[in-house]
Amino acid sequence: MSPRYEGKPRTIGLTAYDAGPTPITEKAMRAIAHTGNTDAMFNLGLLLKDQDPAEARSWYERAAEQGHTGAMTNLGLLLKDQDPAEARSWYERAAEQGHTDAMTNLGLLLKDQDPAEARSWYERAAEQGDTGAMFNLGVLLADQDPAEARSWYERAAEQGDTGAMFNLGLLLKDQDPAEARSWYERAAAAGNTDAMNNLGLLLKDQDPAEARSWYERAAEQGHTGAMFNLGVLLADQDPAEARSWYERAAAAGNTDAMFNLGVLLEDQDPAEARSWYERAAEQGHTGAMYNLGVLLADQDPAEARSWYERAAAAGNTDAMNNLGVLLEDQDPAEARSWYERAAAAGNTDAMNNLGVLLENQNPAEARTWWERAAAGGHSGSMNNLRRMSG
Repeated sequence: MSPRYEGKPRTIGLTAYDAGPTPITEKAMRAIAHTGNTDAMFNLGLLLKDQDPAEARSWYERAAEQGHTGAMTNLGLLLKDQDPAEARSWYERAAEQGHTDAMTNLGLLLKDQDPAEARSWYERAAEQGDTGAMFNLGVLLADQDPAEARSWYERAAEQGDTGAMFNLGLLLKDQDPAEARSWYERAAAAGNTDAMNNLGLLLKDQDPAEARSWYERAAEQGHTGAMFNLGVLLADQDPAEARSWYERAAAAGNTDAMFNLGVLLEDQDPAEARSWYERAAEQGHTGAMYNLGVLLADQDPAEARSWYERAAAAGNTDAMNNLGVLLEDQDPAEARSWYERAAAAGNTDAMNNLGVLLENQNPAEARTWWERAAAGGHSGSMNNLRRMSG
């Protein structure tokens, strides 16, 4: 959750502020601020924070030094990235005067470096009714104390926090799917598109039609994960519709959708499939890099090798194995090296291929690799062991 307290300005100049940051608005604010009115100083900070952060800071500081807790809090927001220590100091000054947004923002600032201190600030704000702090307590405690996290999420959710409703669904989806569904539905009814998407995920096996309906609601509101999931749901029954949803998600930058477009089109239009794989691969999708290697292995082994190497460098063990296959005739030592890297990471195909590579020169080592692969369920290695045993 992002640090807060950048909302409505306080009292003075409210009508002018709502009209937008026009020269007239700024002039009015300045005139009132120069009379010593701290609310106007605060409002000038809000007005200038994007176009002139240095001047915004100056006005916030003038208001803060006269006790304006909103200005103290917004100074923290303004400084949190460039000077966390100074931001903390301003948040603490506001928090000690009871400003709950400052308490919550202290929690956000400290959650990674000092979770116990962050929890303390969140609890202070939550006990004063701050739903954002309740939500953040749930996030902070979800792994170490799911029951306590659930309690905080429920308190926030009962006050209308849709993020808390959504996270309750996440927390409960494995242990109590019906309760998870209920929370997702409450969040979805309030417009939370992540909840709509997750309802689709929760229902896709038991009620595909209902799942599709939720995915579509989220997708029509721009949720790219839901667009992708519609493609997955429809790929077998309606490939054309699936392609349409994948393309919408891909146009919005979803690399899994680009990859799946490649898979969908590989047989009917290899050139188009290659194009989608390349788009996904250039954005770091290792599965697309691997599939490019497979697609190009016969027609352009050098290009295939390049893609396999990129995928292998990112940890894809199938790419490591296929590099071994690609290089086995021309460079057995290099092939062995790739097989060994993949096998060390648990790839049973690579273990089997090491056995085949070593069978003539070192039958005992070949047997060892086949035994490891067979223990992992590799049927080819089981056959090889039976053949070796005569």
